[in-house]
Amino acid sequence: YDIPEGWAWCELQQCCVKEIKRGRSPKYAEKGQILSFAQKCNQKDGGINIGLALWIDDATIERYSEDEYMRNGDIIINSTGTGTLGRVGVYHSSDNPSAIPIVPDSHVTVVRASGYVHPAYLYFCLKAMQSSLENMGEGSTNQKELKPLTVQQLRIPLPPYAEQIMICKRVHTMLTTVSMIEAEL
Repeated sequence: YDIPEGWAWCELQQCCVKEIKRGRSPKYAEKGQILSFAQKCNQKDGGINIGLALWIDDATIERYSEDEYMRNGDIIINSTGTGTLGRVGVYHSSDNPSAIPIVPDSHVTVVRASGYVHPAYLYFCLKAMQSSLENMGEGSTNQKELKPLTVQQLRIPLPPYAEQIMICKRVHTMLTTVSMIEAEL
């Protein structure tokens, strides 16, 4: 579709500061220093529940580079599993009040916005595409997966940064209004 003047169509990877990819398959432990963010942490209601994350074996910590650790504003897309494939969430530091280091597992894809793209704008774009993402899974019925390359090549309409912020404020206001109306029903 046509976009306003001053906007540009971009592949999602062009909007990111690091490669869009999945996490690693962790070796779990009863206790540790680092948590593994699994797709069940990305809740159906749109929230993030770190309480569902599992500990990673301390002996495997050195496998993870600094950029693999989740950061405030990272967008999480569930990449496998019937019923959760394509679910979009956003990780905030406030979701992890104990500030325990956390890395994604191999069932989620992480999208980290670059400096010229507001993370909330990317989140709202991807959240609007969630039902399409669910249908982009490849493979057999019970083993569908959303490949990182598919996510990297998604086309996003990108406005100037100031307009991204304005759009995010308006969407947030509308979502707040909807929540208030739902509470009154």
